[in-house]
Amino acid sequence: MSGIRSALTSALTGVAQTFKPKVAADSEAFPCLDVDTVTSEMESMAINAARIPSSAPTHVGADQVDYTLSPYGRRSGTEAVPSSLSKNSVKSNFLTQDVIGSLPKGLTRTEKEAVAASTPLSPSLNLLNSLPKGQVFKRSAAGVALRRSVLRGSVIVFITAGYTGKRFIFERAKELGVRSLVVDGPDSWAKTMEEEGVIERFIPLDMSDSDTVLDRALEAILAAKKAVGGDLDGVLSFSEMAQPLVARLAEKLGLQGPSPEVVDAARDKFATRKCMEAAGLPTPRNILIEKAEDIEKAAEHVGFPAVIKPIFGAASIGVVRVDDLAGLRAKHAEVCRQMSSARVVDGALLEGDGEEEGGNAGGWIQTTLMMEEYMDGPEVDVDVVMSEGQAVYGAVTDNWPTLEPYFNETGANSPSILPSAQQRELLELSVKSVQALGFSAGVFHVECKYTSRGARLIEVNCRMGGGLVRNTNLLVWGVDLVEEALLAAAGIPSRPNVASRPLRCLGEYLVNAPKTGVLGDLGFLREFAERKGVLLAKPCVAPGSKVVCVADGMPTWLVELQVEADTPRAAVALAEALSKEITERIPIH
Repeated sequence: MSGIRSALTSALTGVAQTFKPKVAADSEAFPCLDVDTVTSEMESMAINAARIPSSAPTHVGADQVDYTLSPYGRRSGTEAVPSSLSKNSVKSNFLTQDVIGSLPKGLTRTEKEAVAASTPLSPSLNLLNSLPKGQVFKRSAAGVALRRSVLRGSVIVFITAGYTGKRFIFERAKELGVRSLVVDGPDSWAKTMEEEGVIERFIPLDMSDSDTVLDRALEAILAAKKAVGGDLDGVLSFSEMAQPLVARLAEKLGLQGPSPEVVDAARDKFATRKCMEAAGLPTPRNILIEKAEDIEKAAEHVGFPAVIKPIFGAASIGVVRVDDLAGLRAKHAEVCRQMSSARVVDGALLEGDGEEEGGNAGGWIQTTLMMEEYMDGPEVDVDVVMSEGQAVYGAVTDNWPTLEPYFNETGANSPSILPSAQQRELLELSVKSVQALGFSAGVFHVECKYTSRGARLIEVNCRMGGGLVRNTNLLVWGVDLVEEALLAAAGIPSRPNVASRPLRCLGEYLVNAPKTGVLGDLGFLREFAERKGVLLAKPCVAPGSKVVCVADGMPTWLVELQVEADTPRAAVALAEALSKEITERIPIH
């Protein structure tokens, strides 16, 4: 470790590099590291594993639209638009990069001051101010109950519902007493949740006129606020593409949240690298490639091996390793073709083959790529909860070796089995990266690598991760990231009651297509779901779908598998063994 004061130490002592937090975090923010045993705290943590929801999509009515689950970015939380929809339906119902690119800059300081002066404290903040501060900040069951009492009755606006597998988010909000208002496309599946009483109000918003979406969303939210008869307490989203819109709405409504500039920097990989450099954090050599003529200069600056990637979030599409100048030229052309024929929605791309017509991404996304040094070593996810500038929770999940050159995910395990010193360094870098970007509160899914030169950042996602990330943190450490995101949106301070040792040890495997062809029926997975230790064995794609193996392009995820065992290593071994069995039985013609 360098002599520079670490972010983790700063978080624990209350002294951060770029600002002085109001409240110091305690040592319970980060679960114990390098552990091989589980605890018996499950009962006291009041977690019923049998009630942990699936994140699999469900059937929707013929008059409704739903995102499909992208086979390229499950843990990062990405979704895709169904290829069967017309262009008009897509533009009307889905928040796209076309909309985000049309958003104005954030408010000036003077404008922010005017909004603050004319906006009274939200009901939740008024209640919070009446409570004893010492009790609110307690990391205990009593502290959790007190914070939940403040959250109960809050009116929170959600921008886009995401795909149907995210229904558990709104069900959890309902359990916590949150009055949810959901803004989404007019044909969204989310409208059924109002009929069922899960959410209080569905607010249809036509997304097709991108230049006016912000103003029309603001108008619709204020009208809904009047209709439900309550002041707003927060606005948030669990979808990547919605984050810039959320930041601008929060600013105009005088609600809690990061500034648009902070969110925009986090979503731009090149801007993130510049923030890291300015903060003195380790940063790989990097450069932008805006056109083919930039390739030779980029190669000279970065060297090989290297990675090229889109500057805006696109799951793993367009993220490719290159080993020489000829390979860089070929892959640059290939990635540009793929992205121009891709389908864009909710921050994700569904890959095109570069030859098809009908991709809706052309003109909506930038084909500007970033080239940076290749980073060796294991990849990890670090899920972080910030409150009032402090890291109040952080845990490392190991990601297994990706399928190169496309960096496609294969599996994960929690708790981490990396040495405790490496875990601590990864936690430190993740916290410091979030702080360097300017965030002070919220839930963050940080992707890192532990390289031969130490911990290195891949990217900061300024919202909860997708797939099984929420379930993993809840089952292993007792921390509900949905609840933490709701607290942050309402401006309620957080001190999650973290288990002192792992409650469970989990292994997760994403089975990739072993060959290219057409997928047959995966009904045999029901047998695996009944086996001891198996929590989940679900197909990722439907029978009859075209699937691709790594030798022929970006590989397709076919099956999501999650298991539990007595130790992390046992969970890894079980997941690997079962994945081999599953792979051998997958019918591809």
